[in-house]
Amino acid sequence: MLILGKRTPGLAERLTSRGFECEASIKPAEAVKALQRRRPDAIVISLPTRSATQALEVLRKNPAARGVPVAFDGTRVAARSLGTLDVDIVARSLDDLEVQLLAGLRARRVADRDELVRRRLELLLDVTRAATTRSPLSKLAELVAPRLKAALGCEQVKVLQLEGDGPRKAFLVDEQSKTLIDLAVAPTIRKAIETREVAGADGTWVYPVPHEPASFAALVLRRVTPLEQEERDFLSAICVALANASEHVQAQATVTATRTSLESAYLERFRELQEANQRLKALDRRKNELLAVLSHDLRAPLNVQLGHSHILLTDGGLPKSLTPSAEAIQRSSRKMLELVESLLESSRGEDGRIVLFTKAMDVSETCQETVKDLQILARDRGISLRAEAPMSLEVVGDEQKIRQVLQNLVTNALKHAKQAKSVVVRARLKPQPDGDVAYVEVRDDGTVADANALLMAFDRSSGLGLSICRDYVERHGGEIWAEAPSGGGAVFAFTLPIRQGKPVRKPVVTAGAPLVLLAEDDPVFARVCTMGLSGHYRVEVARDGNEAVAKAKALTPDIIVMDVFMPNRDGLDALRELQQTSSTAQIPVLLISGHPDLSDKLRALDLGHVDTLTKPFSLSQLLTRVGDSMKRSTSKVAAVGVDPETGLFDQLGLVNRLEQELSRSGRYGRALSVGVLKPTVPAAGRVASCAAVMRKELRSPDIVGHLGGGVFAVLLPETGIADARQLVNRMAQLLETEGLPYQTRLIDVREGAQGAEALLEQLLA
Repeated sequence: MLILGKRTPGLAERLTSRGFECEASIKPAEAVKALQRRRPDAIVISLPTRSATQALEVLRKNPAARGVPVAFDGTRVAARSLGTLDVDIVARSLDDLEVQLLAGLRARRVADRDELVRRRLELLLDVTRAATTRSPLSKLAELVAPRLKAALGCEQVKVLQLEGDGPRKAFLVDEQSKTLIDLAVAPTIRKAIETREVAGADGTWVYPVPHEPASFAALVLRRVTPLEQEERDFLSAICVALANASEHVQAQATVTATRTSLESAYLERFRELQEANQRLKALDRRKNELLAVLSHDLRAPLNVQLGHSHILLTDGGLPKSLTPSAEAIQRSSRKMLELVESLLESSRGEDGRIVLFTKAMDVSETCQETVKDLQILARDRGISLRAEAPMSLEVVGDEQKIRQVLQNLVTNALKHAKQAKSVVVRARLKPQPDGDVAYVEVRDDGTVADANALLMAFDRSSGLGLSICRDYVERHGGEIWAEAPSGGGAVFAFTLPIRQGKPVRKPVVTAGAPLVLLAEDDPVFARVCTMGLSGHYRVEVARDGNEAVAKAKALTPDIIVMDVFMPNRDGLDALRELQQTSSTAQIPVLLISGHPDLSDKLRALDLGHVDTLTKPFSLSQLLTRVGDSMKRSTSKVAAVGVDPETGLFDQLGLVNRLEQELSRSGRYGRALSVGVLKPTVPAAGRVASCAAVMRKELRSPDIVGHLGGGVFAVLLPETGIADARQLVNRMAQLLETEGLPYQTRLIDVREGAQGAEALLEQLLA
């Protein structure tokens, strides 16, 4: 307590007797020196009013007096003079002065305590926030050390950091330096780290983390007076926060290092697979040479068999009982010769793609012939084999390959069906929304050991024969599958498109639009992408890298959209082979993957003509990236039926699309509206901007074409005439904002409506 005034001795004695520590001063200059020497908790002025005002002015100018409460002894001052003093406490008696001083000091202590708690909480919050920013321990030390010194009144605060495993290096880090220390000559620090308990000696206090130290080990403080329990609790909280921050940073560094290592291992593995792939190609070439020689050498004895069987059948001296056997020998020899020819054909191709020699054929007749040929094998196994194919099912296909599919399926049923008594081959017509198909099934009544295994029956890992059947059927545009009915047995079935009675007019956009090869193993994702792309491009789908390479070489698409991670062969390996083949090297490729760092990996592998798209993405993003990649490619081919001025359908392309939509509308009974927008004034170079407005306004199923001279036609599938009128009128209003007024005309297309060309002529009349 600093007392200023003439009554200083008596007042000091009174306050000292009440427990206050007092320092008396008569003059303001002496009081200023006392302020600078010791920071008092309060100042008491016992002077006349005028002198007290002057003393207050001197004290207020000193920064040391800022925030210190000032009390005035008014026991000898007139009451009217007290209101002019700018003080915190005014007492009319010594008892009143004592009471108000005690109350003021208590309030100040509470405020100081609140401020101390606030600063400590801010520091703890800052340390916690710094942990989320992955700041190194040195940065945290710069943040914590000076603020702890101020909060705890320490001479020095440093962070003890350990580095390395086993015998570690130890450093003392603060905001200014990082000092290497030897724990062997620092017993206090070593003891605290080993026991994880607070240790102190000669004014140095070590507060370790409460668990096994990693990088951050302890806080080292220099303070003469011991720390109170509340201060110790605060330091423990700071230690825990610093330890968590240090562990978080270390964990992030470990994750980063692991990810980098995995990426390096992946790239190294990819290079190894490339080298192995080159070796496999060399072996494949040798295999093809061997197959060519083998098939060539087998043809001679087969021709001999065919010749002798023909002599036996035409000579007339063969007993009737042996005639069926000679006919069977002749049929089998011919089929073997066809298989040898197929083997020779496959050995000539380097990409392994299937070549079809199609013609009109009856599937029912092929089923009956196959069953007849395999009757001997069925009798040997004691199994009844019969065909149920009562109606003619004409398809366009490669008869030899379809026959091979049937033989493989029937032979598989005879060999692998356990406890089977009968095998039935059925062929019938099956209606489908997109057109009728020939449905063929091979059913047995045996025991199926694992029904789930049937789902993988056509995978190459399960056997070569059934996987060849899948390839042949899918190459014909059909489907093949296996299932285990609830009644028992197994069913292997496939479908083939029925030959139409009259040729169907193919839309020009389908034949001439850019071809997109989509390589994606996820069937759901592939179906979604196909739906988004099919309104603008032709789409061909591949299930894995091998199929993607084969189809790319066979079809030469305008762009390839390929997933990186696929079974059998990943996208990067397939891409490498495509770039090494002259016919596919210039095809632009859009790689898709869920990995966000795919672009960096591709740059490291030096792969050209490649763009990337990261999953997940919208269909609009996919369309934009496909279009951009094709624009950048020099191999882009302009689509037939597309207006070069606007990029929309021209009249020929629109007529063919309208034919397609008319067919769908009639088949499924769906609404279809067709409209035409004709400008009332010459377009005069504003067609491109109007086309952009039309394209932006229409949804993806809608179709728009430019018929020349600024005349636009729109096809609105599944849209009634009322909704279509609103949409077309709104488009006309938007086009008028481009400075080109339009008049509109609409037709509601019903089932049995006239053809596409007649509809457009009616609208344009």
